[in-house]
Amino acid sequence: MSSAWMRLALAILGIGLAWGARGEIVIDRTRIIYLASSEQVTVNLTNEADSPRLVQVWIDAGDPRARPEDSDVPFTVTPPILRMDAGQGQALRVAYHGAAAQSDVEQVYWLNVLGIRPAADTSHALQLAFRSRIKLFLRPPLSPGRAEAAAQGLQWRVLKDVTLQVQNPSAYHVSLASVVLGIEGRQYRNDDPPMLAPRSSAIVTLHGAPGSGPGEARVHFTTLDDHGHARNHEAPLSPQ
Repeated sequence: MSSAWMRLALAILGIGLAWGARGEIVIDRTRIIYLASSEQVTVNLTNEADSPRLVQVWIDAGDPRARPEDSDVPFTVTPPILRMDAGQGQALRVAYHGAAAQSDVEQVYWLNVLGIRPAADTSHALQLAFRSRIKLFLRPPLSPGRAEAAAQGLQWRVLKDVTLQVQNPSAYHVSLASVVLGIEGRQYRNDDPPMLAPRSSAIVTLHGAPGSGPGEARVHFTTLDDHGHARNHEAPLSPQ
């Protein structure tokens, strides 16, 4: 193995790793929606750095520290390792090879793209690596309901003064971007709420607390759709 590829392997192990590939290897989307019935999905990369990059791509099941060689997911990515010159684009082919009817709920995986500057010499100095990581949603063809309607089906209730409980009865993930509880002319919010898994519930802690019971309070919340665009919603609170 060449010294450049060895440095790439070391970077993947977490040495000299930096998150967020600003001005480096750019992915053409913020999330991937993969229908389980599809043969493959194409994802495009662009090297926006001013010099070549060595790139490795892999998919994990949710552990950001998982090494590519240890990944055990029902996907393959082609090509898994490549070199990209400055300004060059590259198409990746993501293929699912699992059971088509394995589950009736959406599952989430993560696509990792790691780029590292090739060394100009044969020294063993580590290069700073930049890694991007985006969600890959595997959507079974027989999932009930529609993904775009999942956000409107969320059920909200106040557990106590500083927390809300939200239930997602749908078969799809809902990516919350913000949650605001409005009551008596005041707002209590959380700008870093969790992503809701299918048929699950979660606790959302608010910054502040209502001074009285929920009354006619309503929840205003923002979600991210299949294209990563923000969508605004509002919903009443369910009875306690």
